[in-house]
Amino acid sequence: MEKEEKQLLRNIRNATVLSGIGMGLLLGIIMGLSVSEVVKVIMGVLTAILGTFLGFDKRSFAGMDAEEYLKEKHNSLFTALRAGWFGLAVVAGILSGMWIRTNEVFTPTVKWSVKQWTDAGYDADYARKLVTYQRFAIDPNTGELGQETELTKGARSSLFSSKQAQELCGSTDPDLWENNWSMAKQGLLDLEIEALVPVVNAIELNVPEEKRFVFLGQLHELICRMGKEDTHLCSLGSDLSAWEKDEVTQAFAREISTLPAENQRNLLVVMAEFVCKLEKK
Repeated sequence: MEKEEKQLLRNIRNATVLSGIGMGLLLGIIMGLSVSEVVKVIMGVLTAILGTFLGFDKRSFAGMDAEEYLKEKHNSLFTALRAGWFGLAVVAGILSGMWIRTNEVFTPTVKWSVKQWTDAGYDADYARKLVTYQRFAIDPNTGELGQETELTKGARSSLFSSKQAQELCGSTDPDLWENNWSMAKQGLLDLEIEALVPVVNAIELNVPEEKRFVFLGQLHELICRMGKEDTHLCSLGSDLSAWEKDEVTQAFAREISTLPAENQRNLLVVMAEFVCKLEKK
């Protein structure tokens, strides 16, 4: 009888570990592969469900006899095993999903995509143009960035979402700091947004103190526009003339143009990197 009980415990332990790994990999790979904001909503629901799956509930051992206590002790150990392997599997799943998405493991090669169009009767040159637009959202005739396609979104990593950009809009309003640069700097750094730190430092180093709140106002306006609109500012790079021509950035560019040439370059390099990170959804 004792031998059968030990075998049963081993079987339960193995099943517990496998269930934790299975659920963890499923959740992790879905998160790693997805670029959709819907996943964030699903995650909120799953978090509530996972508590039941992992067995996190309060137990009281008061008044238990020895046999019942032993049973609950085993249950606690199985819960710990399930939770531990689940956590490890989620991490492995996320990293695997991100690697698969970044390396486009399941995405057809460009050569194969061109062949699809040529097999359908299109000229090879025209087929390459179609694939260029489909993959990179670049107009092959003008070289300009067009509307983003789903395939283009899939190649991006999700650092910011449009919702996060809108939240950042409210957090960067210059009216919050009563024209006090020290308060503004500390308030922006307290947001703990890594991409924003170089921008704050660049404004402090390259903009005279009396003009800093003007730049903060333009930065706030730019962030708010990016949160509301489907912008493609990353393609502007650090070219001031390109920033001056774009309707979204021209007001900010006008302020930058009032600075010395070296300060202009320093600020534009930082801002170019910032808008690229903010546009990655």
